[in-house]
Amino acid sequence: MPIRITPPAQRAGRGLLLLALLSLAAPLRATEPAVAGTMPEDYLPGLQGILDRALHQSPSMIAAELLVAVADAQRGMSGVAPLLPNIAVGPAYGKSVETVSGNSGASNGENGLVYSGTIRQNLFQWGRLKDQLEVQKTAELIAERNYAEAYRGFAGTLRREYMALVVQGTDLRNARNQLDASRESLAVARDSLKRGAIAQSDIGPVELDADERQLGVDREDQAFAFARRTLARQVGMTDIPEASIPAGIPAPRYAPETANRLLAALMGDGARGTYQAQVASLNIRQADLNYRMARVQLLPQFFATAGISQQNNTYATAQSVQQTLVTNKSYYVNANWTLFDGLETHWAKVQALAYKRYWERQLEIATENALDQAENSRRGVDFAWRALQIADRLHAMADGYFHHVQSEFKLGNAPRDAFVAAGNSLYVSETALDSARADFLSSWGDFVSLAGADPAMNSLPIHYVRNLR
Repeated sequence: MPIRITPPAQRAGRGLLLLALLSLAAPLRATEPAVAGTMPEDYLPGLQGILDRALHQSPSMIAAELLVAVADAQRGMSGVAPLLPNIAVGPAYGKSVETVSGNSGASNGENGLVYSGTIRQNLFQWGRLKDQLEVQKTAELIAERNYAEAYRGFAGTLRREYMALVVQGTDLRNARNQLDASRESLAVARDSLKRGAIAQSDIGPVELDADERQLGVDREDQAFAFARRTLARQVGMTDIPEASIPAGIPAPRYAPETANRLLAALMGDGARGTYQAQVASLNIRQADLNYRMARVQLLPQFFATAGISQQNNTYATAQSVQQTLVTNKSYYVNANWTLFDGLETHWAKVQALAYKRYWERQLEIATENALDQAENSRRGVDFAWRALQIADRLHAMADGYFHHVQSEFKLGNAPRDAFVAAGNSLYVSETALDSARADFLSSWGDFVSLAGADPAMNSLPIHYVRNLR
């Protein structure tokens, strides 16, 4: 991946943008950004249950949680265990016979228990074991951040897919309404044919329209059922009943000053609170610790041992063999000093420094990318809101026209075809309006999540998501 350095002009432009955002968001400085009540799950309560269930039952989240458990086990195995005593015992029970070669009468045997036991405790290794524990703790923090990031992305995906289900439901409902209208038109046409008001050739197009709409409804119904099952499996369910899908998306609200405040907070922090930046910072910490451990690798390492053993000692002469059980106890303070390791320590230090430089650059790239994405996402929210306003106006126009034609149809001033066409236009505008609302809420939810203010993250343990300073 090519390394991108932010030009000074771009940094200056961001500084001016930050000042502008802070001035626009000044009335909100005394409180946290008011994102509560603005997220998709606040408008669609069923979505909140999906998000809660996903955290505990989703196969992907269970897999991510297992990786955290693996990191915790590695912390104990490679970090805590070396700090604790190592105890080993070797009991044995059996029989031994000693015989003088060439004199079978000179022999002795022994039955019983022999054993040995040792205790080893590391005493002083120039902080290497403590640093090794910190490396494992950092690895566990990285696993926790990866878990949190996985849930953050998964929550955004679930929001989009759930709202897509709502739009599909609206489209399917309207397709069914259009099918009903087509069937009514077919019934009227058949009645007119019986009365001789129309010719046989005139009914063919009406029958074809009804058949096409029936095919469309069947296809949409199958696609809707498949989408529900697909979403359900992602959160550990078998299906999401059609009756539980809301009939449309409520009209959302939008506060641009809140968006400015979120963007200003992200820019003011230099995007260091994003998960990618935190992971890069943790890897920098690991590289520092690995370098510190490498620096003391060739220094003497001190440890203590204590042992006890009971074993047979044999004293043999040409005429006799004597066996004696001897108990031995020992206590030592030991030193282990590697004088030359084939330059392994040198290359370990070089590797640690190279990793540190690598992650420092990754941190810079992550923060720059996060700022770019946040600025682009902020503009995307405004675009989505403007598109929603247009869709709302188009729906209002379609609704007004429908009611006008409906009144004229009841008075006999408009043909049935015009009434049906106005209804179809209204159905299309309803689907378009729900789609525009879903697009806006998706854009808003993605922006809030990217800015680090996603309420869904409050369901995670605080140490999974807290910002590292």
